[in-house]
Amino acid sequence: MRYLEGLLGDSADKHERELQALRDAHAKFAAAHGKHAKDIESLRALQGHHATVEERLQFIEKAIGDSAEKHGAAIEKLRAAHAKHAAALEKHAKDSCAALAAHATVNDRIYYLEQLLGDSADKHAQDVAALKAAAEKHARELAGTKDLHARVASDTKQVQATSMNVSQRLDLLEQRLRHAFEA
Repeated sequence: MRYLEGLLGDSADKHERELQALRDAHAKFAAAHGKHAKDIESLRALQGHHATVEERLQFIEKAIGDSAEKHGAAIEKLRAAHAKHAAALEKHAKDSCAALAAHATVNDRIYYLEQLLGDSADKHAQDVAALKAAAEKHARELAGTKDLHARVASDTKQVQATSMNVSQRLDLLEQRLRHAFEA
C-alpha cells in the first residue's frame, strides 16, 4: 500500500504541478487575450474614423475629374497660343519671301562686285602703264638735260679758261696802247 500510495502521491504531485502549469498558462493566455482584445477595440475605433472604400473612390474620382478639367483648359490655352504663333510665323515667312524677292541674290551681288573691281583693276593697270611710260620719257629727257648741262659747263670752263678777266684785258689794252705810242 505504501507502494501504491507512493505511486499515487507521486502521481498526485505530478498532476498538481501540471495543473499549476496549466493555470499559469491559462493566466498568461488570459492576459494576452485581454491585450489582444484591447488592440482589436483600438483597430475598430480607428476603422470608424476611416472613410469607406466607396467614399475614398468618390474622392479620387472627383480629384481626377477636377485635374482633368484643369488639364483640358490648359491644353486648350496651349492650342490657342500655338495657333497664334503659327499664324505669326506664316506672316513672317511671307514677309521674308517678299523681301528676298526685292533684293538681288548673293551670287548676283558678288558678280557685280567682281565686275566692278575687274573694271577698276583694268583701268588702274592702264594708268600704271601710262605713268611708267611718262616716267621713262622724263628719265630720258632728264638724261639729255644732264648731258646738255655737262656740255655747257665744259664749254663755260673752256671759255673761262681762254677768256681774260677785266683787269687782264685792261692790262693787255694798256700794253698795246703803249706799244703803239712807243713805236
